[in-house]
Amino acid sequence: MSDREIELKLICEPAELERVRRAPVLLRLKQGRASGKHLHSIYFDTDDLALGQNGMALRLRRKGKNFVQTLKTEADKTGAGSVARDIGEYEAQLPGDASAPDLNKLPEELRGRIRKLANGHAIAPRLVSDIRRTVQNIATPEGDLIELALDRGALQAGGQDAPVSEIELELKQGSPASLYRVALDLNEIAELRIGHKSKSERGFALLHGLAPGAVKAEAVLIDGHATLADAYEIVLRHCLVHLMANEEAAAERRSPEGLHQMRVALRRARSAFEIFKPVIGGDLAGHLAAEAKWLANELGAARDLDVFTSDILEPVDLDPERAAGLQKRVADARDEAWARALDVLHSRRYTRFLLEYGLFLTEKNWHVKRKAPAFARDFAGAALDKRLAKAAKLGREIDGLEGDERHELRKRLKKLRYALHFFSSLYDPEEVKPYLKYLSQMQDVFGGLNDLATAHDILARLSDGKEMRETASRILAWHEKRAEKDWKGAIRLWKRFAGTAPFWREKTA
Repeated sequence: MSDREIELKLICEPAELERVRRAPVLLRLKQGRASGKHLHSIYFDTDDLALGQNGMALRLRRKGKNFVQTLKTEADKTGAGSVARDIGEYEAQLPGDASAPDLNKLPEELRGRIRKLANGHAIAPRLVSDIRRTVQNIATPEGDLIELALDRGALQAGGQDAPVSEIELELKQGSPASLYRVALDLNEIAELRIGHKSKSERGFALLHGLAPGAVKAEAVLIDGHATLADAYEIVLRHCLVHLMANEEAAAERRSPEGLHQMRVALRRARSAFEIFKPVIGGDLAGHLAAEAKWLANELGAARDLDVFTSDILEPVDLDPERAAGLQKRVADARDEAWARALDVLHSRRYTRFLLEYGLFLTEKNWHVKRKAPAFARDFAGAALDKRLAKAAKLGREIDGLEGDERHELRKRLKKLRYALHFFSSLYDPEEVKPYLKYLSQMQDVFGGLNDLATAHDILARLSDGKEMRETASRILAWHEKRAEKDWKGAIRLWKRFAGTAPFWREKTA
């Protein structure tokens, strides 16, 4: 039997599960009595976890005297708002004496794919999930039916255990938007976070000792015939997926690059809302843009001190004894900033932001304004022209630009670059590449200059006493010499860039 399930996973501390169980919103919506289950599942894979690495989870779960074999296929990140997961599921009954999955119970295409992935390696037990589940059916006023599962237990793999304390909302009938609305209500009652991984994904990561890593944004793919509304959804979803893909690296591993990529995703989202605002949007779009700005600002101090430590402080050859006091202050400030960033990433406000963003994408509750272009290609050229004109207005005076003006040109070029990434699939890649190359090179130079400006602020704040101020002066002097050379390079790059014809404009004979 094959099916698809749309579910939204929330994780929390065990004490919060009881808060959820007693939540007034659930008492109003519940249908029938809650039931309890003991779910003992064994997950099978090759020794190198070929199935799990390709988005598959194959398990046997005891049900009465028999087993239920289930194959789950990779979540569809392009649907269900990107926070909820759209999963393929294939079930079959096996006898009670079964000790391994029966691939013959699967559709031929999936059976062949599994055998190809296994490549002759044995498919054997790799992970055990032992869960106590409480299930309650709920019905929304709109008529949507949802199964609420409260799970508590553990995953066991490779001699290691990982606790499980989570909530699953699975849509049984109706609109996926109902999952977000219920989750938003629950988030006001308990401290919840979005669960990005299934139990099998968590277990296999445990088995291999895999640490979540930072992820750069993938290419944005917009079909040449896409409507304006299609492009809006694709771009906003791309930003949300990029953000969530880096949350674990930042929140669980304190990865500087993970935090950086989260801020990039947030800046991209804000740029997307701004780019499309003249032609499509709505009240919630403005709210989400404001929340993205709040979140990026809250993460900014940690990012600034990460960059200061690696790019400003470490390259300078300092006397260890004389620099020790300043280095200690920087390390303490960095720890404090990271503590603040982690508090934000574990906050209800951040969870609410993700849920509202997912709901916005699921409901598609936006409107295209009158006289807006019907197709993305028609809009893209005008949007790129607008961003290029704003950058060029400052760029024409580049020889005389000083601190704040240089920073403003950097921001305008960054917005142009984001717009190019959003719309580049609508154009010839060979024409896009050199244009993006110039922008990337300029962004690197402007980024370094901005890091130096930030370093001035950090050192002014943290340097106390003659010895620290002398160390700070040496650090700044070392980087100022480099910055002067870099700025001359930026001027040359800008002039070459300004002389390059924009590829998105119609060519005349």
